[in-house]
Amino acid sequence: MPNARAPVLALLCACAGPLRPAPHPEARPAEAAAAPAPRPTAAPAALPPAPAPVRTAARLVLGAVGDVLMQDAVKDSALAKRGEPAAGEDGFGWLWADVADLLAAPDVTFANLESPVAPRSGKGSRSFVFNAPPAAVRALRAAGVDVVSVANNHLFDQGREGFLETLRELDAAGMSFVGAGAPPAEAGPRRLEAGGIALAFLAWSRFYNDAGNDCPRGAPLPCVLAAVLDADRAAAAVREAAASADAVVVSLHWGEEYADRPRQEDVALAHRLADAGALVVVGHHPHVLQPIELYRRADGKVAVIAYSLGNFVSNQSRYYVPGATPDRVAATRDGVLLRVAIARRDYGRGVVAVEVAGADYVPLWTENDTAELDLHKDPKAHPSIRVVSLDRALARVRAEIAAFPDPVPPADRARYVRLRQREDLYRTRKAAIAAVLGEDLQREAPARPGGY
Repeated sequence: MPNARAPVLALLCACAGPLRPAPHPEARPAEAAAAPAPRPTAAPAALPPAPAPVRTAARLVLGAVGDVLMQDAVKDSALAKRGEPAAGEDGFGWLWADVADLLAAPDVTFANLESPVAPRSGKGSRSFVFNAPPAAVRALRAAGVDVVSVANNHLFDQGREGFLETLRELDAAGMSFVGAGAPPAEAGPRRLEAGGIALAFLAWSRFYNDAGNDCPRGAPLPCVLAAVLDADRAAAAVREAAASADAVVVSLHWGEEYADRPRQEDVALAHRLADAGALVVVGHHPHVLQPIELYRRADGKVAVIAYSLGNFVSNQSRYYVPGATPDRVAATRDGVLLRVAIARRDYGRGVVAVEVAGADYVPLWTENDTAELDLHKDPKAHPSIRVVSLDRALARVRAEIAAFPDPVPPADRARYVRLRQREDLYRTRKAAIAAVLGEDLQREAPARPGGY
């Protein structure tokens, strides 16, 4: 092993100059042997007084999840659970019962409602044409979702009448929404306050699948419109909202479907909106997760940019079979609950700032047993679709595995193998989420009251 002292010794020698032999002690004059008189030492300099500690005057936690896709299979799965415990609201509460306490824990929780809610004016739903029942909105509200964006490409799936009915149904359910309104404030802001912090929500979509966003002739004014993304208008709206709110939260429906990285134009726009005053930017539309960026704004504050929160609940990748189907196919069933703490901090001497005080995410997964159904035996079978916390699902399956004896009896081996495969699936998906969003911000979900 090398001598760790060698570099230090070499340095000392280099500083001392050429070495000379020391004189023999007997050759030294007597006075040279006397100890020098001690020099007076100066008193240590007084330290400046410590400033008062930085004080947090107000604080809230913002939660956000991805796309709520009310495809027919998702609705059927909910309706099949009517009457079961924790199903609530025609079974729709069952879809996210495993994570309802996580949704309710933040002071304000946001979701992207990617479906009209048009029970009377709707013209039916099919592939890529959605319509959610009011019970779905009530179940979201009961679970803790406080505000949704309607600015997404499916808003006009049920025509203009369906669009207007959607806004009325959201109002009736007590669900705040953003992304539609009277011009010039189609995007918002929608203002919510919690924990002494005033939030302003704004939302835009790059496009809409169907016509319906034009004011009909003779329509009463003001004519309500959906927000169409224009970079210059968006930056101006963010700047204006930031002047009268503590923090601005922006929802953007943008990007490329199924791409796990944002486009450069979207990165540039997110930075521009952050520099205009947005503290949180959340993206939707790719249906898969994209990275979270902690962006240092021009004013020195940090903005949290989640380029895509993926799906919250959907019927996508329903035929995914762990171990057989490529893992990338499962990405549309990955999700997260993003959590951002926002605080008003008093730094003293008249300096007060509202800023990000923490950010993390909890990994989620959409269970879907479509690939396991045998419709030949039971043509009326409905899939079981629900959102779970990956941490809680792992804890549950590991508890079942721990109950098996060693060695496993032959009669129990098939079930044991299925549980081990399920455990491997949950571990793999949690790792896949961390690979996109980073491990630094990943946090484990707490156990539910009463256990996992």
